[in-house]
Amino acid sequence: MPSLRRPAPSFLSVRLVALLVTAAALALPGCALTHGTPTVTYDLGPSAAGGNAAAAKLPKLRVAQTDGPDWLEGNALYYRLQYAQAQRLQAYATQRWVMSPTRLFDSRLRDAVSAQGALAWSGDTGVPALKVDLLAFEQVFDSATTSQGVVRLRATVYRQGMIGQQTFEARRPAASADGAGGVRALAEASDAVIAALLDWTGTLQLK
Repeated sequence: MPSLRRPAPSFLSVRLVALLVTAAALALPGCALTHGTPTVTYDLGPSAAGGNAAAAKLPKLRVAQTDGPDWLEGNALYYRLQYAQAQRLQAYATQRWVMSPTRLFDSRLRDAVSAQGALAWSGDTGVPALKVDLLAFEQVFDSATTSQGVVRLRATVYRQGMIGQQTFEARRPAASADGAGGVRALAEASDAVIAALLDWTGTLQLK
Protein backbone atom coordinates (compact mmCIF):
# COMPACT_ATOMS: atom_id res chain seq x y z
CA MET A 1 0.00 0.00 0.00
CA PRO A 2 1.44 3.36 -0.95
CA SER A 3 2.27 5.61 2.02
CA LEU A 4 0.10 8.65 2.59
CA ARG A 5 1.99 11.90 2.44
CA ARG A 6 0.74 15.44 2.84
CA PRO A 7 1.49 17.62 -0.17
CA ALA A 8 4.39 20.01 0.34
CA PRO A 9 3.21 23.57 1.02
CA SER A 10 3.43 25.79 -1.98
CA PHE A 11 5.56 28.95 -2.03
CA LEU A 12 2.40 31.08 -2.04
CA SER A 13 0.94 29.36 1.04
CA VAL A 14 4.19 29.74 2.99
CA ARG A 15 4.37 33.42 2.08
CA LEU A 16 0.74 33.94 3.11
CA VAL A 17 1.40 32.41 6.54
CA ALA A 18 4.44 34.66 7.00
CA LEU A 19 2.41 37.74 6.11
CA LEU A 20 -0.32 36.77 8.57
CA VAL A 21 2.22 36.28 11.38
CA THR A 22 3.80 39.66 10.65
CA ALA A 23 0.43 41.38 10.63
CA ALA A 24 -0.49 39.80 13.97
CA ALA A 25 2.79 40.95 15.50
CA LEU A 26 2.30 44.51 14.31
CA ALA A 27 -1.17 44.54 15.84
CA LEU A 28 0.28 44.08 19.32
CA PRO A 29 0.71 47.39 21.22
CA GLY A 30 4.25 48.68 20.85
CA CYS A 31 5.48 45.56 19.08
CA ALA A 32 8.00 46.18 16.28
CA LEU A 33 6.68 49.71 15.76
CA THR A 34 8.94 51.19 18.41
CA HIS A 35 11.79 48.72 17.95
CA GLY A 36 15.03 50.63 17.65
CA THR A 37 13.41 53.99 18.43
CA PRO A 38 15.75 55.94 20.73
CA THR A 39 14.47 56.91 24.17
CA VAL A 40 14.26 60.65 24.84
CA THR A 41 14.86 61.79 28.42
CA TYR A 42 13.76 65.02 30.07
CA ASP A 43 14.21 67.00 33.25
CA LEU A 44 12.31 70.12 34.34
CA GLY A 45 14.77 72.49 32.70
CA PRO A 46 16.49 75.48 34.32
CA SER A 47 15.07 76.39 37.70
CA ALA A 48 12.85 79.45 37.89
CA ALA A 49 13.88 80.03 41.52
CA GLY A 50 14.79 83.64 42.23
CA GLY A 51 12.80 84.92 39.26
CA ASN A 52 10.14 86.53 41.45
CA ALA A 53 11.80 89.49 43.14
CA ALA A 54 8.53 90.41 44.84
CA ALA A 55 8.29 87.09 46.69
CA ALA A 56 8.38 87.43 50.47
CA LYS A 57 11.50 86.20 52.22
CA LEU A 58 11.09 83.04 54.25
CA PRO A 59 12.67 82.31 57.62
CA LYS A 60 15.15 79.45 57.85
CA LEU A 61 13.38 76.29 56.77
CA ARG A 62 14.11 72.60 56.45
CA VAL A 63 12.76 70.67 53.47
CA ALA A 64 11.91 67.05 54.12
CA GLN A 65 12.22 64.57 51.27
CA THR A 66 9.38 64.80 48.76
CA ASP A 67 7.31 61.61 48.55
CA GLY A 68 4.54 60.36 46.31
CA PRO A 69 2.65 57.25 45.22
CA ASP A 70 4.59 54.22 44.01
CA TRP A 71 3.87 54.94 40.35
CA LEU A 72 5.77 58.23 40.61
CA GLU A 73 8.93 56.54 41.90
CA GLY A 74 9.97 55.36 38.44
CA ASN A 75 11.04 57.59 35.55
CA ALA A 76 7.97 57.11 33.33
CA LEU A 77 6.30 60.13 31.76
CA TYR A 78 2.57 59.68 32.36
CA TYR A 79 -0.48 60.97 30.52
CA ARG A 80 -4.22 60.53 30.89
CA LEU A 81 -6.87 60.65 28.13
CA GLN A 82 -9.47 62.50 30.16
CA TYR A 83 -11.89 62.61 27.22
CA ALA A 84 -11.78 58.86 26.53
CA GLN A 85 -10.19 56.82 29.35
CA ALA A 86 -10.21 59.05 32.43
CA GLN A 87 -9.51 56.14 34.79
CA ARG A 88 -6.44 54.93 32.91
CA LEU A 89 -2.96 56.34 33.52
CA GLN A 90 -0.59 55.56 30.65
CA ALA A 91 3.14 56.01 30.06
CA TYR A 92 4.85 57.20 26.90
CA ALA A 93 6.74 54.34 25.25
CA THR A 94 9.97 56.13 24.30
CA GLN A 95 9.98 59.26 26.48
CA ARG A 96 11.21 59.27 30.09
CA TRP A 97 12.27 61.53 32.92
CA VAL A 98 15.98 61.42 33.78
CA MET A 99 14.94 60.44 37.31
CA SER A 100 11.69 60.05 39.22
CA PRO A 101 9.28 63.03 39.26
CA THR A 102 9.45 63.10 43.06
CA ARG A 103 13.23 63.65 42.95
CA LEU A 104 12.95 66.25 40.19
CA PHE A 105 10.28 68.15 42.10
CA ASP A 106 12.24 67.86 45.35
CA SER A 107 15.25 69.55 43.74
CA ARG A 108 13.03 72.28 42.28
CA LEU A 109 11.47 72.93 45.67
CA ARG A 110 14.82 73.18 47.45
CA ASP A 111 16.07 75.68 44.88
CA ALA A 112 12.99 77.83 45.46
CA VAL A 113 13.32 77.70 49.26
CA SER A 114 17.00 78.66 48.98
CA ALA A 115 16.10 81.60 46.74
CA GLN A 116 13.56 82.98 49.25
CA GLY A 117 15.40 82.28 52.48
CA ALA A 118 17.87 79.89 54.03
CA LEU A 119 17.70 76.15 53.48
CA ALA A 120 18.53 74.47 56.79
CA TRP A 121 20.27 71.15 57.31
CA SER A 122 17.76 68.31 57.44
CA GLY A 123 18.77 67.39 60.99
CA ASP A 124 18.29 70.89 62.40
CA THR A 125 15.10 70.21 64.36
CA GLY A 126 15.13 73.71 65.82
CA VAL A 127 13.67 75.18 62.62
CA PRO A 128 10.33 74.38 60.92
CA ALA A 129 10.20 71.72 58.23
CA LEU A 130 8.26 71.63 54.97
CA LYS A 131 7.06 68.22 53.78
CA VAL A 132 5.53 67.75 50.33
CA ASP A 133 3.63 64.70 49.12
CA LEU A 134 3.00 64.67 45.37
CA LEU A 135 -0.51 63.50 44.57
CA ALA A 136 -0.56 64.00 40.79
CA PHE A 137 2.12 64.74 38.20
CA GLU A 138 0.76 63.99 34.75
CA GLN A 139 -0.20 65.31 31.33
CA VAL A 140 -3.99 65.35 31.01
CA PHE A 141 -5.54 65.34 27.52
CA ASP A 142 -8.92 67.09 27.38
CA SER A 143 -9.16 66.17 23.69
CA ALA A 144 -6.94 64.53 21.10
CA THR A 145 -5.19 67.84 20.42
CA THR A 146 -5.28 69.74 23.73
CA SER A 147 -3.64 68.85 27.03
CA GLN A 148 -2.28 70.37 30.20
CA GLY A 149 0.32 69.59 32.81
CA VAL A 150 -1.28 68.92 36.20
CA VAL A 151 0.66 68.99 39.47
CA ARG A 152 -1.19 68.43 42.74
CA LEU A 153 0.40 68.09 46.16
CA ARG A 154 -0.20 68.17 49.89
CA ALA A 155 2.13 70.46 51.86
CA THR A 156 2.70 70.09 55.61
CA VAL A 157 4.73 72.45 57.78
CA TYR A 158 5.72 71.15 61.23
CA ARG A 159 8.06 71.64 64.15
CA GLN A 160 7.45 69.25 67.04
CA GLY A 161 3.78 69.44 66.02
CA MET A 162 1.95 70.39 62.81
CA ILE A 163 1.87 74.12 62.10
CA GLY A 164 -0.21 73.95 58.93
CA GLN A 165 -1.32 71.71 56.08
CA GLN A 166 -2.90 72.46 52.72
CA THR A 167 -3.43 70.95 49.27
CA PHE A 168 -2.33 72.83 46.16
CA GLU A 169 -2.87 72.26 42.45
CA ALA A 170 -1.55 73.99 39.34
CA ARG A 171 -2.46 73.40 35.69
CA ARG A 172 -0.62 74.78 32.69
CA PRO A 173 -1.53 74.24 29.01
CA ALA A 174 0.79 72.21 26.82
CA ALA A 175 2.02 73.85 23.62
CA SER A 176 1.89 70.53 21.76
CA ALA A 177 -0.08 67.32 22.17
CA ASP A 178 2.95 65.11 22.85
CA GLY A 179 5.47 64.26 25.53
CA ALA A 180 7.65 67.31 24.87
CA GLY A 181 4.66 69.60 25.32
CA GLY A 182 3.67 67.77 28.47
CA VAL A 183 7.15 68.13 29.97
CA ARG A 184 7.18 71.90 29.49
CA ALA A 185 3.66 72.21 30.90
CA LEU A 186 4.61 70.14 33.94
CA ALA A 187 7.69 72.29 34.54
CA GLU A 188 5.55 75.44 34.45
CA ALA A 189 2.91 73.86 36.70
CA SER A 190 5.64 72.82 39.15
CA ASP A 191 6.95 76.37 39.38
CA ALA A 192 3.42 77.73 39.85
CA VAL A 193 2.47 75.29 42.60
CA ILE A 194 5.79 75.83 44.41
CA ALA A 195 5.26 79.59 44.34
CA ALA A 196 1.76 79.17 45.76
CA LEU A 197 2.81 76.84 48.57
CA LEU A 198 5.75 79.07 49.57
CA ASP A 199 3.47 82.11 49.64
CA TRP A 200 1.20 80.15 51.96
CA THR A 201 4.16 78.99 54.07
CA GLY A 202 5.15 82.61 54.57
CA THR A 203 1.78 83.33 56.20
CA LEU A 204 2.32 80.74 58.95
CA GLN A 205 3.75 81.35 62.40
CA LEU A 206 7.17 79.85 61.79
CA LYS A 207 9.25 81.66 64.40
